[in-house]
Amino acid sequence: MNKNSKKSWQAAAVMAIVAFATACGRGEEPKGERPQAAQGSTEPHKGMAGMETGGDMKAMPGMPMAGGGVMVDPAKQQLIGMRLAEATYQSLDKTIRTVGRVEYDERKLKQINTKIEGWIERLYVDFTGKLVKRGDPLFSIYSPELVSTQEEYLLALQAKRQVASSPFQQVVASGNSLLEAARRRLLLWDITPGQISELEQSGRPTKTLTLMSPIDGFVIDKMALEGMRVDPSMVLYKIANLSTVWVQADIYEYELPLVREGQQAVIRFSYYPGQTFRGRVIYVYPYLDSKTRTAKIRFELPNTADWKLKPGMFADVELNVAMGRRLAVPQEAVLDSGTRQIVFVEKGEGRFEAQEVKLGLRVDNKYEILSGLKPGTKVVASANFFLDSESRLRESMGLMAGMPGMERMRTGGTEGTQGMEGMQGMEKTQPGLQMTAKAPTGPQEKKVEGITLTFSTIPSPPRVGENTLRVQLTDSKGETIRNAKVTFGFTMPMPGMSLVSAQAALSKEGFYEAKGNLGMGGTWHVTVKATIPGKPEIEQMFVLATGGGQ
Repeated sequence: MNKNSKKSWQAAAVMAIVAFATACGRGEEPKGERPQAAQGSTEPHKGMAGMETGGDMKAMPGMPMAGGGVMVDPAKQQLIGMRLAEATYQSLDKTIRTVGRVEYDERKLKQINTKIEGWIERLYVDFTGKLVKRGDPLFSIYSPELVSTQEEYLLALQAKRQVASSPFQQVVASGNSLLEAARRRLLLWDITPGQISELEQSGRPTKTLTLMSPIDGFVIDKMALEGMRVDPSMVLYKIANLSTVWVQADIYEYELPLVREGQQAVIRFSYYPGQTFRGRVIYVYPYLDSKTRTAKIRFELPNTADWKLKPGMFADVELNVAMGRRLAVPQEAVLDSGTRQIVFVEKGEGRFEAQEVKLGLRVDNKYEILSGLKPGTKVVASANFFLDSESRLRESMGLMAGMPGMERMRTGGTEGTQGMEGMQGMEKTQPGLQMTAKAPTGPQEKKVEGITLTFSTIPSPPRVGENTLRVQLTDSKGETIRNAKVTFGFTMPMPGMSLVSAQAALSKEGFYEAKGNLGMGGTWHVTVKATIPGKPEIEQMFVLATGGGQ
């Protein structure tokens, strides 16, 4: 190979590495000529101006620092809109907002029935919804048993008067006890003392006696009719006192530790704009709804004089919880991966380092910090995703440095394509320097839990652009499974690439098929998820290599 072709291969190898780093969004290549390393030289190889592969990179703003730091100069901070915030002790107030429904106060509900058998002679409360006061007549009832008890009472009263002057105390006591027994029986049948006094004055039993309302309230249910035969087991009225009402609301389980009985709440109704009502928590239910994962909270609030609050109304509830002074940072400062929470701490002179923290409660747009930060520490509150991306560059460079063949390439393996050929999974093609991953070109088969998955594509091998992803499921007997639910997910194994999902449909040939747009040449990972009734979900990954155009 002559000298010119050697130089062209050297340039192509260096350009491939630069293109790889640029595609991952890592750093910028400075302008200027790229110096070439002398063949066989042991000095650090300079592939990019101002950057030695074997040296320190701290002189380059925006690049990772040793120990997980990132260097960002002030000009770049202004360009990306970086904003700093200080971790400080703040008064945190959590506001829980939910929707509730007005209900009757169960402590002020009353059922009306009789203690004796008889017939309703007259109704005084003859429709549902009527407002009654304590002592108002409800209905009059005729009962033969009630009439005979009145007669017994009158006879006992007459006997008491006759023996009142007797010198024998036992006779007087006997007369008193008979009278008291008859009186007590009338009272137990809900006959009022006033009605008993009228009976004593008239001296004659009445055919009917009237039953009175025991509370103030509205009749919410009425079963009584004139002429109806009644007995003690029948409910004739239901009366509700609406002087206070309940509001039942649902809150999520993670909010339960913040709720206590006695806390005050602000309650609003869309029917009365501009008006607010005050209530308090009187009960927290001891169980959750298994479907919604919420718990019920009961609020009590007084009604207005004109009964504005009616059961069945919907209400907006705000419960303000004062949590005291706690160490907190803005919500935007925290990068939450689900398993770790990270903030970027300013170290001075444009240097930032990632710091793992332990979070407490989230209050509006702030996070409580339980550990990991001290008061006064400055953290990045915006553009932290940029720092996160920059900090991952070192990981990518470290992975590249550990790949077989990279050492030969760095120490002089740029002779032709010798250094590139040493990388596993990479191959050289002509013309130029094209790198493609090795992957199976035909159908791929995997077995899981007695189920065989046969994966293939149309066309085969796949090409850049739209392809048909297909998989056939067969059981242990070799029969095709046709009642499964199958989903394809495909992505390229590189930073920043998201997973694309596609729902598969069963074809006449017994394949589960879906369209997939493989927009770039290279290695693709395809994940097949299959749900078969009566079996656990199956998940398997297959590798594809795309090449060529559409």
